Amino acid sequence: MMVGAEGGMGKTAMRIAQVDAFATQPFGGNGAAVVLLGGPVTGRSLQALAAECAQSETAFLLRLQGQWLLRWFTPTLEVDLCGHGTMAAARALSHWGVLAPGQPMDLHSRSGALPVEQHGTGFRVQLPTGQLRQVPLDPGLDQLLGTPVQQRWTSSLRYEVALVEAAFPLAALALDQDQLRQRPCLGLVVMQVAPPGTTGADSPDYLLRFFAPRAGIPEDPVTGSAHALVAPYWLAHTGRDLLKAQQLSRRSGHVRLWRRGEDQVVVEGETALVWSGELLTTLEPGDQQAWEDLLP
Repeated sequence: MMVGAEGGMGKTAMRIAQVDAFATQPFGGNGAAVVLLGGPVTGRSLQALAAECAQSETAFLLRLQGQWLLRWFTPTLEVDLCGHGTMAAARALSHWGVLAPGQPMDLHSRSGALPVEQHGTGFRVQLPTGQLRQVPLDPGLDQLLGTPVQQRWTSSLRYEVALVEAAFPLAALALDQDQLRQRPCLGLVVMQVAPPGTTGADSPDYLLRFFAPRAGIPEDPVTGSAHALVAPYWLAHTGRDLLKAQQLSRRSGHVRLWRRGEDQVVVEGETALVWSGELLTTLEPGDQQAWEDLLP
C-alpha cells in the first residue's frame, strides 16, 4: 500500500508505528500505536488489533475522498476523543512524509475536525474542550480518594473531575479499581493546583492524574482530552493565556495549552518515535459507512 492510497487494502503491508506522546525520549509520556489503513476496515478488526497492540490507545488513519480520517480504540472500546492518540498520529504522518513542518492538516474524527501541525520539535493538536458541569460533592468519592474533594464536575466526555487540595500527595494516590468501576463515569480526573515551591522552566500551573478502568485503562499516563476538558477552568483560575501542566503517572509528561476560540484548546507537546514498520496481518474490510460518517 502506498502512503495516502485510497480504496482496497493493496498488495503490500499497511504501515504501523509506535509513538510516545508528551515525551522528549522513548518510554515516557503516553504510548500509542498508529496504523495507516489502505481502505475501510470493520470495527471488529480494529478492536482486535487495538487489543493486540495493548496501548492505552491505538489510532487508525484512513485517506478517503481526499480527507484524512481518524479513529481511536482502547484495548476494549472505541472512544470519541483522544488527544495523545491524535498527536501520535500527527507524528507518524510526519515520519511517513505526509505532514510537513508548519503545514496544518485536519484529521476528521467522531469529535469533528482536529487540526494538527508540526511546530519546531513538537506537535500541536487542536481539541474541543467538552463541557464541565459542576455537581454536588459526593462522600463516596471522598472515600475512594482518601481526601475531601473541594469541587466536583461531570462532563460531556463522561469523565468525572475532582479538585483536591494542593497539599494532597497526588503522586502517591492508589485507587481501588473495582470501586472506581462502580462510579457512573468512563474515567476519573483528579487534579490540584501545583503545590507552592514548584519551580523551573517547566513548572506546571496544575497537576493531574486520570483513571479509566471501564475503558480498559487502569491509569492513563498523559491524557490530552482530559487536559483540554479542564483547561477552561485553569485558564480562568490562573488568569493566564498559556497553561503548563504535568500529569503525575509513572511515565509522566508535560503539556502546554492555550485557548483557541470559544470551545477549542490547542494542546502542544513533544513526541518520541519508538519504532515504525509494517503490519503483515490481514484486516477484515468493511464498515464503509462508519468511516464515511467522519467526512465533513
